[in-house]
Amino acid sequence: MPRKVQAVTVNPAWIQVVVATTIAWVGAFGAVLVRHAGMRAMRPLVYLALLFFAIVAIFDILPESKQALSWPIFVISVGLGYLVFWLIGNYVAPICPACAMRHFEEGHHHSHGRGLVFLALVLGIHCFFDGLGVSAASTIEAGFGIRVFGAIAVHKLPEGFALGLMLMTETRSAWNAFVIAAAIEASTLVGAEAGAVWTHPSAFWLAIVLAHIGGTFLYLSVSGLQDLLAPRPASAAVATESVGSSRG
Repeated sequence: MPRKVQAVTVNPAWIQVVVATTIAWVGAFGAVLVRHAGMRAMRPLVYLALLFFAIVAIFDILPESKQALSWPIFVISVGLGYLVFWLIGNYVAPICPACAMRHFEEGHHHSHGRGLVFLALVLGIHCFFDGLGVSAASTIEAGFGIRVFGAIAVHKLPEGFALGLMLMTETRSAWNAFVIAAAIEASTLVGAEAGAVWTHPSAFWLAIVLAHIGGTFLYLSVSGLQDLLAPRPASAAVATESVGSSRG
């Protein structure tokens, strides 16, 4: 008798996370190809992604998580998500390179020695929560997961691009920077795997995770807005003018 072939089912959330991670890799590869010339083109996409983060957090993630939580627990969970990212972004390293392009233009990046280790850990945490967010949202409802994925996917291209630029220094080749950026962005897959292993989450703990992720999304949106409104560094303005005059 012919043996029955069992159909292999693939979790849709996994496909979404793989796509998002691939987009980040494409962004990092683009940084290798065009270097700083692409920063101006990426900036509008950054702010569009941050707008999506705010919309998804305010109108999707936070209302969904509030349904299973009391107000005190809800506020604490959201506040912890925001506070953790704020502490890391202010005292360790920018947790989102694309959200801190002004910071990057001023040269405050951490790509040497211990700084590189801290940078990898910080951005790895950020990417981990991206993957976990898609997985957790998909557990509740497929459409919810797609909306969270959409916000993250739009953000991944400039994130990968900014990360690639941050890692390209005089002492590190462009291709080494790309490999490191790709490895950091792969933490998104680890986050999705963590969500997949958590096969039977209670509504309470799932809501806690989503509220925490909603807080991180709010932080990214606010920090990106602060970056937008920050005065442009004089050195960056001079560099831009010199590039423009040389092209003229």
